[in-house]
Amino acid sequence: MKCYLCDIQDFVFKCNYCKQFFCGEHRLPNNHVCPAINQYLEKRKRAISYDKLAKNNLINNITKTININFSRTEIQHLLIATFLVSLVGMSLNNYRYISIEFLVIFIISFLFHELAHKFLANFYGSWAEFRTEMYGLIITAISAIPFIPFKFIAPGAVIVGISEKSKLGKVALIGPITNLVMGFVFLLFSYLYPYSIYFSIGASFNAWIAMFNLLPFGVLDGQKIFDWNKIVWSLTMGITMMLFIVSYL
Repeated sequence: MKCYLCDIQDFVFKCNYCKQFFCGEHRLPNNHVCPAINQYLEKRKRAISYDKLAKNNLINNITKTININFSRTEIQHLLIATFLVSLVGMSLNNYRYISIEFLVIFIISFLFHELAHKFLANFYGSWAEFRTEMYGLIITAISAIPFIPFKFIAPGAVIVGISEKSKLGKVALIGPITNLVMGFVFLLFSYLYPYSIYFSIGASFNAWIAMFNLLPFGVLDGQKIFDWNKIVWSLTMGITMMLFIVSYL
């Protein structure tokens, strides 16, 4: 077979773009001035631009739908609550030794729980912001005293504008579920890295937060979940108690 460009009888190669056959010298698109390569590149360029536009539109639509934002007041309340939670964490060691890893576990376990409530409520199109509560701040501050044996972390809660029972129950459920996921991840790492005590602490602490919030009393998440679906509440509480027990073994 001959080269399409120079008519030399040789072992030829087929161009992927113009589909003609060329010798070894002319087989590259640039070497035979391929007429189809520019069309291919232009189509590819348009396809990439379309993909970017589609992704940007998707991100914009999601952002508009969820409408996540933090007011200055909410940020202030979150900072106050996080500070008290940090004090409770340090009080467990009588403020003698402050471990950054230990504080990070306490802070993210608390923050992720509250933010999960907020983001799901925003996803449902509801206003949702974290607010501290004076009674809860006092109880949390008292828990930060080293010789107090029982620790309670309840400086506030995410206030949502949802009245529908099923959505309210799901928004309440997402908080403990977040702690359960984090707890099982910490538990897994505690087996993979047994020389580190922080992973086992993270597992037990997240189990404790989930179990406390699942209590079906007052303004706790458990009451809303129990009112919405008792089977879901029972399953979640059972899994939480299992994590709590296993994390202390």
